[in-house]
Amino acid sequence: MRLIFLFIAVITTFSIHAQFPKFEIGGLARSFSQSSHLDEEDTINNDISQDFNIVFDLAIKGSLNKYVSLYSELRMGSNLEVFDTSSSYLNLRRLLIFGDLNKYFSFEIGDVDLKMTPFTLWNSNQEGNINESVLFSNYRNIQNYENFNNENYWRRQGATLFGNKSFSKKDSLNYKIFGTRELASNEISIPDVFIYGGDITFFSEYFSLGINHIDLFTNNKGISLDTNLHNHVVSSKSAFKFRNIELSSELGISKRTNYSSISDSKWTDGEFMSFDFKTNLSKNILFTLNYRSVSDDFSSPGAQTKRINYSLAPNLFPLVANSSTNREVIASDIITDISFFRSASFYNRKIDYSLDEFNPIFGVSEPYGIATPNRRGITSMIEYSDSSKVVYIQGKVSFLNDLTGEGVLDKRKYSSYSLVSNIFINKILDFKKTILINGGFHYSNAQRKHSPEIFVQNVDFDNSILDLGLDFEIFKDFHLLYGYKEIKSKGLDYLSVRDNNFTISSFDKFETDMNHTINSIGLKYDFTKRSSLLLNYQYVKCNYEMSNLSFIINQFFILAQIKF
Repeated sequence: MRLIFLFIAVITTFSIHAQFPKFEIGGLARSFSQSSHLDEEDTINNDISQDFNIVFDLAIKGSLNKYVSLYSELRMGSNLEVFDTSSSYLNLRRLLIFGDLNKYFSFEIGDVDLKMTPFTLWNSNQEGNINESVLFSNYRNIQNYENFNNENYWRRQGATLFGNKSFSKKDSLNYKIFGTRELASNEISIPDVFIYGGDITFFSEYFSLGINHIDLFTNNKGISLDTNLHNHVVSSKSAFKFRNIELSSELGISKRTNYSSISDSKWTDGEFMSFDFKTNLSKNILFTLNYRSVSDDFSSPGAQTKRINYSLAPNLFPLVANSSTNREVIASDIITDISFFRSASFYNRKIDYSLDEFNPIFGVSEPYGIATPNRRGITSMIEYSDSSKVVYIQGKVSFLNDLTGEGVLDKRKYSSYSLVSNIFINKILDFKKTILINGGFHYSNAQRKHSPEIFVQNVDFDNSILDLGLDFEIFKDFHLLYGYKEIKSKGLDYLSVRDNNFTISSFDKFETDMNHTINSIGLKYDFTKRSSLLLNYQYVKCNYEMSNLSFIINQFFILAQIKF
């Protein structure tokens, strides 16, 4: 059905082009090949090769008339290993109809990108990145493109109506409403799932005031299911600016229920508050301070859904140690396990009603971003960037604690700090060719001490992430790239398990002592600013002390890209 709509859209756009001159074509071509194998001690698993999967994305943007425009992305793909058309395919990546109803209202229908605030609708970044190397970020950008992760926007299928009205040169009112269909009913036991919401904000020269609302709900009409779900989140936001000082806040509530006609429905209410202070200490130094409090029953699917589905197995060697042990999704999978096929991806594209699983090896203090339930505390950050953009330094510290005890009266205490830096050595030495050294380090700890009478082990869990990178331009447009990443996790914690009512029903004891390292080196040649070829070797090593599990993955990549 989508291909039929695509055919109609493309033909219509081309035919309209003769009447309306506003017509643009763009896109990209990408070819990716990889070869991966485990170390010699694993004699059962076969090597994995992905020989030159090639995709070509054609983007078409055309004005149908002065009110309506169309944007579509057509994907054509094939595997060059097979010298026929059996592996070729054609599908529609995106179809969007947009335009202006009048000077106050615009609209979008189709595959829309939506974002509100970090507590209402927000696509948080995947874990394991603390200013990683250019080599790793190159693959991560592809992952974000393939999975429609455009900054912190969620790609949904639906419609949105938005606009603004100016009252003066300095005063305006912005507004937006939207509705999407998250899941289609099977007309038997699975209901339709929808999201609707909106926001309205008044902007002035020195301050702004706004209100947000979003609701995820099900519709069981016509199926043999008596329960309907609702999850409302309502918040107010404000900001005040005076000289070089900016104060902002957001306060809100959530209301969640499973409604049934044969039983009393109970609403689960949560709340949050967040206050921010931002100022420029000098021309080159920015300081920010945040205080927030999020209740243990605050539920916001649009902000707490994770990009990675950790309940799925990785595509590459899901079994290791001679196929005797299942392995989890690790950082190297998140970065380089690129799949051009949706069915083979562990990246999550849907907004989930319940809290998603998370992998504690990346830390337990904020697994759902700043919307993580049951957290209270402060976060402070300072950034320095010199005027010539030679050096950039960022430092961040955070001190949080549980708002309420989980399973016991005692509360966890969380502390974390991070430091990132970019240094352009070539600018210091006055070289024209790029020499960039970048890196970052993040450490977090969770602690909770128990009374000896309850016979429960104390919580003490450490996590650290180290990123190092080098971009050395040997000759003009010819770069030597290096990336190093190390993730360490050690200790014990009790992970809460929530039921359908968002109530903590049990706990899973999690104890680990693991080390995960990635060494990666590559050569990249930029034919133009929009086309390049990358040859890359990557060495991945994982060691789990408590289970006596250790494995090594050697990988070779070839990546060619052209954008136009």
